[in-house]
Amino acid sequence: MKDKTTKKKIMIMDTTLRDAHQSLLATRLKTKDMLPIAEKIEKAGYWSVEMWGGATFDSALRFLHEDPWERIRELKKLMPNTPFQMLLRGQNIVGYRHYADDVVEKFVERAVANGINIMRIFDALNDFRNMKTAIKATIKYGGRVEASFCYTLSPVHNNGLFVDMAKRLEDMGADTICIKDMAGLLSPYSAFELISKLKKAVRAPIHLHTHDTSGMATATYLKAIEAGVDIIDTAISSLASGTSQPPTETLVSILKDTKYDTGIDINLLTEIAAYFRNVRKNYKKYESEFTGVDPDVLVYQIPGGMTSNLASQLNEQKALHRMQEVLAEVPRVRKDFGYPPLVTPSSQIVGTQATLNVLTGERYKVITSETKNYLKGLYGKPSAPINEEVRKKAIGDEEFIECRPADLIEPELEKMKREAGDKAKNDDDLLLYALFPKVALEFFDLREKGRLGEDAPSEEKKEEKAAEPPPHLAPSEFNIKIHGETYHVKVGGMGHKGEGGRPYFIYVDNQLEEALVESLVEVVPSMVGQINSKVGGHSRRPKATGEGDVTTAMPGTVVGVKVKPGDKVKAGDTVLIVEAMKMENEIHTPIDGEVKEVFVSIGDSVNPDEALIAVR
Repeated sequence: MKDKTTKKKIMIMDTTLRDAHQSLLATRLKTKDMLPIAEKIEKAGYWSVEMWGGATFDSALRFLHEDPWERIRELKKLMPNTPFQMLLRGQNIVGYRHYADDVVEKFVERAVANGINIMRIFDALNDFRNMKTAIKATIKYGGRVEASFCYTLSPVHNNGLFVDMAKRLEDMGADTICIKDMAGLLSPYSAFELISKLKKAVRAPIHLHTHDTSGMATATYLKAIEAGVDIIDTAISSLASGTSQPPTETLVSILKDTKYDTGIDINLLTEIAAYFRNVRKNYKKYESEFTGVDPDVLVYQIPGGMTSNLASQLNEQKALHRMQEVLAEVPRVRKDFGYPPLVTPSSQIVGTQATLNVLTGERYKVITSETKNYLKGLYGKPSAPINEEVRKKAIGDEEFIECRPADLIEPELEKMKREAGDKAKNDDDLLLYALFPKVALEFFDLREKGRLGEDAPSEEKKEEKAAEPPPHLAPSEFNIKIHGETYHVKVGGMGHKGEGGRPYFIYVDNQLEEALVESLVEVVPSMVGQINSKVGGHSRRPKATGEGDVTTAMPGTVVGVKVKPGDKVKAGDTVLIVEAMKMENEIHTPIDGEVKEVFVSIGDSVNPDEALIAVR
């Protein structure tokens, strides 16, 4: 029997195209797998569809070789009537550092122009100074502001504090206010209390975002609905639960024929779910064993998206077996850092530092550049005082910055425009470069070569087809491990005698190399030399054995070389910058001395057992 009392339709934001696959599939869902189902999602009648922002921008560019701007445009053609929503990290935009105000404003302008209607804006530290520019820009360019505060548990956080935050956000121009519970920490009765207070304190609609990591989310939503929440986030069942959001079908069914009825057709949802159930099979390799219900999240408080990504990154470091050690270290680092809510980028900063503490066997032996910047105040003001011992270890006697961090950043766009040159064809390209310079240049190069998208013939395949030996002479294929990294090698080539050698074609990880060798016996040493030159720019990088051999704590990519042979250095000086797990790590010399040799250059892949620089 239908509930005849005053109706309060609950609105739903669908997270399937953004947060769901970010939480479950390491943010790898491709645009081509979104488009076939887009028209059915359009028919569902969601309040909005979150399909952009967060880590999807970086992942589309870095891993999928897709233009993230094109994703909006392509989906908008098929979903013209559904409001599109994105997650914007305030002054971090969709990156991992603060950007200048001119970059933030231009990004918001282009996002709205491309089809984003609602900006869910937050700051990882709940330092609302870092949201000011994004909020003003969203209003200026005609978008709707969903201002958010990050919900977390700590000795310094409580519901009274969150209500005060909501009042401030409404005063800043919020159209809606979001409780961003990124780790699934909000319990049902706490939700009822918090939302009851919020409904009395602010006029703006209240939107609740949570994850099902702890298993409480559906119950939390029901108590939130009873307290008067206006909008909730769900994901289609085949990409729901665990570190994702609760299933849409479950909530729609629970609320059906009540005064909260969503009005969404469960049969249509069933069709959408079936589609994604089939698509998900193609992404199995990105699924983590840490994506199910885990009440331990109430202790370590890692958000859904980071859990799967952290597991993926640890797996790349051959250290997945140490996941529990890392998770146990996270709350200790968080306490040292003043109890920041764990959401990008603070979750990456804390998570990466915890990982380094575990893998190096010594807490804060290696401190990332981002950790140093955080401890300087360059990300904003933490919720509680920072552990002074840790701060001094990282930045010495440098003072903590009290001003809005972005006030220290000069305008960047014109400089970026000069650097990108004609590789950036328009403002959207310019923003790709401004946010992720190295990745954007690689993307531009792939685009220039016509290698974007899985269906485009890759350059390696073109070369392979042109140079492949006749079918009767099949290439030899094998793996070779050098300095801890495994390379797939294929050797082929019918060859011809002449000039003292025979040509053989060598493919290292599908990249074509050509070697003139006398026989296949000589292919392997030649190939090893080529691999080493690709890895380190030298014929052979030595093992780290001497006390002055500079090494890295974890595998990564060299992004900065600070010294050259002949330079005098003191123990603790930064000599290299290595990027690992999306964070830049400063590598220090262990002794005083003179730089005798530099074995690496920018772009090289490095491993912990190698000498990267020799100091004597």
